[in-house]
Amino acid sequence: MRGTNEIYFNVYLPSGPKPAAGWPVAIFGHGTTQNKNLSFNVASTMAAYGIATIAINAVGHGFGPLGTVVVNQTGGAPVTVPAGGRGFDQNGDDLIAADEGLTAAPPRTIILITDGVRQTVADLMQLVRVIEVGMDVDGDGFSDLDPSRIYYFGHSLGGNYGTIFLGVEPAVRAGVLTSAGGTNIREILLSPGERSTFGQLLSSRTPSLINTPGITSLGGVAVGPPQFNDNFPLRDGVPLRIQLADGTSQDIQSPMISTVAGAMAIQDFVENIEWASESGDPVAYAPHLRKNPLAAVPAKSVVYQVAKGDRTEPNPVATALLRAGDLADRATFYRHDLAFAENPMLPKNPHGFMVRSDILAFRAITLPVQQQIGVFFDTDGTEIIHPEPARFFEVPIVLPLPEDLSYIP
Repeated sequence: MRGTNEIYFNVYLPSGPKPAAGWPVAIFGHGTTQNKNLSFNVASTMAAYGIATIAINAVGHGFGPLGTVVVNQTGGAPVTVPAGGRGFDQNGDDLIAADEGLTAAPPRTIILITDGVRQTVADLMQLVRVIEVGMDVDGDGFSDLDPSRIYYFGHSLGGNYGTIFLGVEPAVRAGVLTSAGGTNIREILLSPGERSTFGQLLSSRTPSLINTPGITSLGGVAVGPPQFNDNFPLRDGVPLRIQLADGTSQDIQSPMISTVAGAMAIQDFVENIEWASESGDPVAYAPHLRKNPLAAVPAKSVVYQVAKGDRTEPNPVATALLRAGDLADRATFYRHDLAFAENPMLPKNPHGFMVRSDILAFRAITLPVQQQIGVFFDTDGTEIIHPEPARFFEVPIVLPLPEDLSYIP
């Protein structure tokens, strides 16, 4: 089925004299359940380095098409503009959730977010074409963005589809991918907050694939119902500590022989999902960033920003991206364990460490991480600074890659 979609964007220009060719511009990609307005949290740092920021809503995000945004002006009346929501009422309950429309509906749930991710990448490629044609933001008759200096940075889901985007779009020169990982189904299995969504998918099967006793805790963090036991080990013999609904605890560790009833049926289902979702999997595209670029697409200068103990994009899925693209030397590792030990006011989940400047305790981490991005783009992808406080960051990540969960319980 083919159609058209009108896509809205937010764009922010630095103050001061515009360069003759226009401002270098960074496309920003938001995370799951977020929207293009998250760009408010990053645009000022980019502007400080002379970089404009532009953002669109990913497929299924921004709520419904009738939403509005009120812009409060300094010295002027508030202005109400369309929000450009791209969600739709997929389940017919007369409500539009924050990411409704990203994931495939039954009976195509096996592909998860693949189509939504691929369409978002296509939309970003079209945004590049719009920038290249010329974008007159202030209405003075001249283009305000430099089409020869287009960059990309994305957080979470934005880092995932950003990996694909950088691998296929020739005009984007460099990129920074934060809190990214793959594959999507492995992320869901290892994320305490998302695991129950897969449990719902298992319970909807005929016959149900839910087995008992289910896993109630991963790495010391509780997971919600419906619970199940997939008995999947981590890589390289790293133990995975679990707690079961019968009150027992154990380590899942390879090499192993699975004796958990029903686990192999779940694992087979996971493997099928991985194959069906491959075309929207960032791990499949990571080799094209620099190891094996596609025809007519130059190798990309990139930085991956990873947080230890990320509960949303767990470390084993982040390292899958780094291993697939041989990108460990381009990884900045935020040691949230060290930062949290010094400041227990920090969130236990460091997932938003690049974008959550609205969390007061996070600002001492967030702003330096954004500055690393600003310097990287300002130098056309050549300089990678060590964020401060330096003791909280490994630049590049110290090997071996972290294949455990390292959750703060």
